[in-house]
Amino acid sequence: MLVGTNLQYANSFNNRIVLETIRLYGPLSRVDIARRTQLTAQTVTNITKKLMAADLVLEDSRCQDGRGAPSIMLKLNESAAYSIGIDFDRDHMTAVMLNLNGQICQRTNIDLDFPSPEEAIDRMCTTANELIDAEGVERERIWGVGVVLPGPMASSKGSAFVNLANPEALPGWENVPVVKQLEERLGLPVVLENNASAAAMGEHWYGRAKHIRSFFYTYFGAGLGGGLVINGQLYPGHTGNAGELGYFPTPIFMDDKNSYEHNHLGGFFNMPMLQKKMRKAGYPFTTLSELDTYFDNKNPVLLEWLDTGVHFLTPLILAIEYLIDPEVIFFGGRLPDSMLKSLLEKLENSLPPHRIDRKTTRPEFQIASAGIDAAALGVATLPLYTSFAPLPKLLMKQHRPASDTFARTYGTN
Repeated sequence: MLVGTNLQYANSFNNRIVLETIRLYGPLSRVDIARRTQLTAQTVTNITKKLMAADLVLEDSRCQDGRGAPSIMLKLNESAAYSIGIDFDRDHMTAVMLNLNGQICQRTNIDLDFPSPEEAIDRMCTTANELIDAEGVERERIWGVGVVLPGPMASSKGSAFVNLANPEALPGWENVPVVKQLEERLGLPVVLENNASAAAMGEHWYGRAKHIRSFFYTYFGAGLGGGLVINGQLYPGHTGNAGELGYFPTPIFMDDKNSYEHNHLGGFFNMPMLQKKMRKAGYPFTTLSELDTYFDNKNPVLLEWLDTGVHFLTPLILAIEYLIDPEVIFFGGRLPDSMLKSLLEKLENSLPPHRIDRKTTRPEFQIASAGIDAAALGVATLPLYTSFAPLPKLLMKQHRPASDTFARTYGTN
């Protein structure tokens, strides 16, 4: 069904367009904002007045631009809003607090050992409150909490988390109302997302993908995942799991002599399995922070693990290149940059024989900029993103958000 819009929804969208332009390119003059947004000078003036009254935008410096009086430059007020991101997995939890400019104000990392849902939610609540207290921020400036859980997943109408493909990965977590419990205990809006999609959004908002419209994010966590951004918007797919790589089927046999126990791609990048393999070979391995040292020392078990993973990852990266045609494919997550750099070099060497000769373009490969905080940083952006990003769905009446922190708090509809 095709649905129109009205002036109220168009005004809200334009407010967000102006704020997003200042975020991306500021400090900017009102004239520059009008040029970039193609809004009239009067419309920009009216919107920026509201944004300044709401304390979201501040006057910066003055800039001489041709004849006449110097232009007043506008910038984002980084302390106007904050959000918290919690990246939870079986073996760790990373939490960050961001300001409106995406700068990490507070950070903590905790090693875990397969906690129960009750233990994990207790830990999440305690950690979020500790970050708020440490920063000394008024609670009304916290626009929400984003929580990352391993995908693929679904969130039911009752906000219950469901691991779709591998419930054994988080025993006891089936149908736990994560969002409901956290919102009741924290008194803040909570957003739930899978780790790879969250990392993709973090890279788009605050990383190297800031000005890239279409890209794919390959995420290495406890397993393997992916996030897809098209035309500047996260593409969730029908169930919210678009880009999920880990359960892509792979041949069980690599060749006639070597067989492997995994028949899905994620098994070749499974961190708990790697830890067991290295311990069995006599190499102590407790946390992922030790990977960097083992890689620098050319640990044979780790190098074989990486080579095997790249072998099976190569055809899927080629499929992403041909099916999606992204501008960039990012590689990030919890692997150290030294390993990601080696992985990219191996892919660059393994892909050319599989490409058609007449294909003259290909996506650029880049290491993501957020490092091991990628998922936490990404999910921390979501409360801010859903509150003031210029989402096309805002123009659709039937998709109007039930609550809009941006509009509710600052009256900028």
